[in-house]
Amino acid sequence: MEVGFFVKVFLRGLQRLPAAITLGLMIALTGTGVAAAGPIPDLPVIDEPPPDGGGQGGGGQGGSDFPCAGGGMGREMLVGEIKDFIARHESLHGLSGDPKVYVDTEKHPTVGIGFNLDRGDAREKLAAVGANYDDVLAGRATLTQMQITMLFEGDLATALAAARRIVPQFESLSMARQAALVDMVFNLGPTGLANFHQLLAALARGGYEDAAQSMINSVWARQVGKRAIEDATMMSQGLTCRPQPLPVPPPPVSPDIPGLDPGASGGGHNGGTTYPDGVTTYQPDWGPGPSEHYTCKASVEVYYNGHWVDKVGVECV
Repeated sequence: MEVGFFVKVFLRGLQRLPAAITLGLMIALTGTGVAAAGPIPDLPVIDEPPPDGGGQGGGGQGGSDFPCAGGGMGREMLVGEIKDFIARHESLHGLSGDPKVYVDTEKHPTVGIGFNLDRGDAREKLAAVGANYDDVLAGRATLTQMQITMLFEGDLATALAAARRIVPQFESLSMARQAALVDMVFNLGPTGLANFHQLLAALARGGYEDAAQSMINSVWARQVGKRAIEDATMMSQGLTCRPQPLPVPPPPVSPDIPGLDPGASGGGHNGGTTYPDGVTTYQPDWGPGPSEHYTCKASVEVYYNGHWVDKVGVECV
């Protein structure tokens, strides 16, 4: 009997275990040496695999209907949720970020939401948001929420463009699966994601469970532990069980973002993300499924204190 059969039986057994046990087993298998930390927040174990095996289904483009642990069915993620998801991986303070420099686990001076001050363009990026690199690096200056937001949105726009370039099927994936890929680019860089050959091959054939397993079996997963498990869970499920977030009301229409309807908050479907201190960003061009308006660009605008204050525009290069 083929080994693959036992693997499938083992994985099905994991799905029937409580979330805390499943997480502990996965961490032990990937060799992280980290003790089980309890259930993955907001990512419950699926009671039964979707009837279509995790491929494209009724949950939206690239998604599959599945039962949530607390009842109901999974739903698409929203842009604001994706940004919060990634920010929580990059900073203990999520979208608030870290206004003062600190040293990360890789010994890099870091500020904001995972912004590495050792990167080659750090001085230029900080100057672009009105911050002095030397003062920030020395701890003499802190970043404002607006500066933290602009640095993060710029890096996310770059990561999104890279994911779209590396994964030909990106636009047909559900938002949850897109979130996992963008998070990987944000963490590993474009080259890092491009080197996940088994993952990319699985995505090409719609094998989302295989894609998730290739993430769990990687050296990267052994390095980052829970982050990889969360990303792999998103890849496998394709939808989220988190409660629908509160709407992000749109401000008056910005002429630079076509289609931003001032009367359609839609629970965040306009691409709205609410940061602390009254900073809000809008990115309505990021959504599930292919779009005839997609031009390989990311356009993000920032609204603060009653005014449109800045715009981030990144092209796929």
